[in-house]
Amino acid sequence: MRFCLLVLLVHCVHLLFSQSSWMGARFTNTAMFLDPNEIQMFGSINGLLNQNMTENQYLPFGVGGSQSIVSKAESKEKGWEIFGEMGVFTQFQWQQVDGKQQRNMLNVDYKLAFSYARKNAQNTYRLRFFHVSSHLGDDYIIRNEINKYSENKVNYEQLEFTYFRELNNNIRTYAGAGAVIRPNSLRLPFSYHLGFDANLKGAGKKWGWTFGAFSKGHQETDFSPSLKAGAGRAFYASSKVEPIRIVLEYYTGHLPYSQFEEERIEWLGLGLYFYL
Repeated sequence: MRFCLLVLLVHCVHLLFSQSSWMGARFTNTAMFLDPNEIQMFGSINGLLNQNMTENQYLPFGVGGSQSIVSKAESKEKGWEIFGEMGVFTQFQWQQVDGKQQRNMLNVDYKLAFSYARKNAQNTYRLRFFHVSSHLGDDYIIRNEINKYSENKVNYEQLEFTYFRELNNNIRTYAGAGAVIRPNSLRLPFSYHLGFDANLKGAGKKWGWTFGAFSKGHQETDFSPSLKAGAGRAFYASSKVEPIRIVLEYYTGHLPYSQFEEERIEWLGLGLYFYL
């Protein structure tokens, strides 16, 4: 009996992965470029609206990408893939202190994710597992004379589900929820996210427009929504699904990076976003 079950399992796995593509191009599009914690290539220069914008700037940067591990296209509009992602998020602060310019590294966040995504016409479903950890920068530790351990709740593993819907060739919406799965985590488990993005490009043209908005909330901060919105120009390359974006952006809500997420921040700035 066990041998029959083993043979059946091997046969099912063979059918599942036959005619699959290994380590090829991404088959599904799960981009949410306005998510501050999205694994992509980005950088922005922002003025803090609750401070003197000419003397205090906040500069988050991200380096990361994704790679399809295995995928299977049943048709152009239907299929699935398993892919991995890895990204690093760094934040700097430029400020005037006693008439002198300081450029301090505040924090570094690391994120590693593995996802299963399935596309069916205009609908895409993604189940993702990820790990994230946050670490204060040396500049911040030294200038604030931190010499002891501080509790860090931004070090956890999460499982989340996101549903993407293409309304037409230009507009895409998405919504999802997640839960921390690390046993005995210091962090309250649940979170949600939702948003949309629109890409407007004329026929035969490389340049167009892009805009969108993204919101998320965590149980750790009483599900209080944080919002990021952006609009600007986009360059559409034939080899890429997502364009290169240069956007005017606005963020309000809880600090999206570091262990100090209970703090609130509001910025206005200019950002560059693209996917490898």
